[in-house]
Parts: sequence; structure tokens; C-alpha cells
Amino acid sequence: MGGVAIVGAGGFVGARLLELAAHDGRRDIVPIVRAHRSVARTAHLGTLHRIGDASDPVSLGAALSGCDVVVNLTMGEASEVLPIAKSVYAAAVAAGARLVIHLSSATVYGGIERSDLAEDAPPRADHWMPYARQKGLAEDFLRGRMAGSGPRIVVLRPGLIWGPGSPWVEGPGAELVHGSAYLVGDGSGICNLMYVDDLVRRIFAVVDHAAPVSGFYNVADSGPITWAEYYAALASAVGASAWEIQRLPAGPYHAGLRERLGAVRDTPLYRGLKERLPLETRTRLKLRLARARGATSSAGAARPAPTRTMWELQRTRAALPAERFAAAFGPTPRTPFADAIAASAAWLGFIGVDEREQMAYLAAPRSASVA
Repeated sequence: MGGVAIVGAGGFVGARLLELAAHDGRRDIVPIVRAHRSVARTAHLGTLHRIGDASDPVSLGAALSGCDVVVNLTMGEASEVLPIAKSVYAAAVAAGARLVIHLSSATVYGGIERSDLAEDAPPRADHWMPYARQKGLAEDFLRGRMAGSGPRIVVLRPGLIWGPGSPWVEGPGAELVHGSAYLVGDGSGICNLMYVDDLVRRIFAVVDHAAPVSGFYNVADSGPITWAEYYAALASAVGASAWEIQRLPAGPYHAGLRERLGAVRDTPLYRGLKERLPLETRTRLKLRLARARGATSSAGAARPAPTRTMWELQRTRAALPAERFAAAFGPTPRTPFADAIAASAAWLGFIGVDEREQMAYLAAPRSASVA
């Protein structure tokens, strides 16, 4: 058996995979990042990284030397999704890999409206979100190669990947602490979550399987959990009141300021600055900007800033069907929801979203230092 190449090892899922691999004593993991700055998040592990550009099959191919499994965890801009999927596949074929694992997203379906949706159903070609459409095109590309003579291809389709380090924790957590959290309607929409540690364990289950079967596999937490339940659990963990979460009418979505600023976020300058700032620094900057704006309504409560993405997600009516994975690869451990919430809340305290932990640290007595 050769090495397991993790393309995109510097990202949220990749970094957690490296941490769990180190904890489990795995020696077969080969992290691959585009630039040395991407190593910062996992430098404490002492793992030797390789440099390779996922968008360049030649550069990536050199980094894949000695690896017979390639895991694509890249999370680029929408325009990069399909080219990178093609590049990773080409490099894996050239390297003689036996297996390619591609991380897609349940967003290719839009909102899940039916519980009997087939797990190998094609993605929606008319999705309003460019990122979802590109994820779908990447799936179509890989689907067309599953019956060929190349490596086996396993596409994992998670729901919202959450846990310490996730924007699905950071965003709601900050909004709950500062009073701008909202629920669409009564919050009864299904929150299709996938806890990051459990996703990593599923990736390992595919890697370690003797004969993985090519195909599409949805992966999700046990549930279902509603958005009201998720927000209430997170609110309790960070010391906020679930009763103060604002309710918005569940009618048609109307674009707000955040969407109108989307063009700015798509500029090369913005993306370049974002890539160079650590996650914790970006979070603290956003919190300071929010406080400086002092965006409050006449009633004194912070105004919610709905996005179309969150609006549509909160109106999801069905849980993501995810039975095929266990049938193909066996059961995997599941983190209890309460434990996952506790870990997420601890991370919010660490990065300064939940300020109670910082205040407790500052108020704690200190022993005198020894000269």
C-alpha cells in the first residue's frame, strides 16, 4: 500500500484530518498544499508537507509520487472547482493511483425537498448558486469516468460541515452573541449537518476499504436536527438566549447589502488578502467591524443580515438521505451532538467570539513568576 495524498491539506477539513491522523498514529498520510503559508494551521503536528498546485496536473503529479490514494479536499472559488477536479483526476491517473476520493457537497441538490431522493441522482443544472453549479459539473465529470479503466472514484456529498473552525459555527455563533441571529419562519427547516470529525472518519473508512465501490455517497449526522434546535443548542453553549433569536417571515428572499457586496469579495485583491490572513485574525477583524458599525435597530437589537444561502438552507424540508455509505463501507463512530456543540463553543471562546472564556481567564488569579 502506498501513501494517501491529501490535496488541500491546509483547509478546514484537511487540517482536521491531519490532526486526527496524527492522533491515530497513521503514517500513510501525505499532506499536499499549494504554498508554504498553508502549513501554518498544522505546523504543530510536525508532519512533512509537499508543495503542489492542484490546478496544475504536472505540479500536482510530482507531489503524488508514491501515493496510491488521492483525496481531493480543495475548497476554491466557484470558477476553480471543475478545473481542479479535472486536474486532480489527471494527476491521479498519471501517478497510477488506485482510488480517488472527491469531496463534493449536498448543495448540488439545492434545498432537500424529498426524503426519497436517490443518492446517485444527478445534481441540479439550474441551481441559482454558481458554486453549487460548478460542484455539480465536477460531479458530472467524475461520473463519466467511473466506468472506465482508471482509478476507482468515490464522491462524498456531505451536508453542512461543522465543528471547530467551521463558518457554520463561526457565523451563527457570532450572530447569537451579538444579537443578530435569525430564523426563517419558525425554524422548523431541517439543518443537514455533518460534523467534521465524523466526516474524516468516513474518509478513512473509504481509504482503508479493501475494494471500495465507485459511486456517490451522501454523508450526514444522525438526526434530523431543525435549525431552531441547532441555534438553541449553540446559544446555550455560548451563553446567549434562544428566546432573543429574531424570526423573519418565510416569504420570498430579497437581496440585502451582503449580496450587493459580493462583487467586491470576488475581486483578486480581496481573495488575495483573505488567503494571507489566518482564520482567527479574519474572525476578530469581522467582530471589530461589526462592533464599530453599531448596526442596531430602533428597538436596540442588532439587525439580522440574511443571505440567500442561509435563507434557502433554513427552508429545507427533508433530511439528506445518507444510507448507502454504511451499507458500502460499514458503520463509523458518531460524535454525540452535545459533545460536538461543546467542542464548537470552546473554539468560539478561543477565537474571541464567546468572550466569557477570555474574561474568565483575565479574572483568574495568577501565581507569581519566578525570576
